[in-house]
Amino acid sequence: MSWRTNLCLVLLALYVLETTSVPHQFHVRIHNDIEGVEYKLVTHCFSGDDDLGTHILKPNQERSWTFHDVIWPGKHSVFVCDFLWKNLYNRFEVINTGWPNMCDKLDKPGCRTYHWSVKSDGFYLAIGDNPVPSDYVFKDSWQGPRLNKWINV
Repeated sequence: MSWRTNLCLVLLALYVLETTSVPHQFHVRIHNDIEGVEYKLVTHCFSGDDDLGTHILKPNQERSWTFHDVIWPGKHSVFVCDFLWKNLYNRFEVINTGWPNMCDKLDKPGCRTYHWSVKSDGFYLAIGDNPVPSDYVFKDSWQGPRLNKWINV
């Protein structure tokens, strides 16, 4: 190879290294804050690549997972969860790394941790490592009735 070809390859490699970011690690926590010992929360979470399965959470129980964001330009990691409680149901995105004001823009410690608190009146979200009750913001309410074809409990 000529020195020009080598130089072009080196410059191309430097460009790729500079423009390719290391994928960020995200954490999602879903906590059953529905009061009453007889009320169980059923969750089923998934992305385009991963099915995290169905989990039944008793009051004060939590399920969580960690993942790395995709590094392909223009692509984002998205996790959707189905929630079932009594005869009520809802499905929504619990995290989408393409949402505006993500951590790269916020530059805030712990802002890649999403805490969902599920209550009898709906779904609350707090972002950060150790949220306090005032950090939680109401995001969605329960829908109903449940879809019988979704799960049998």
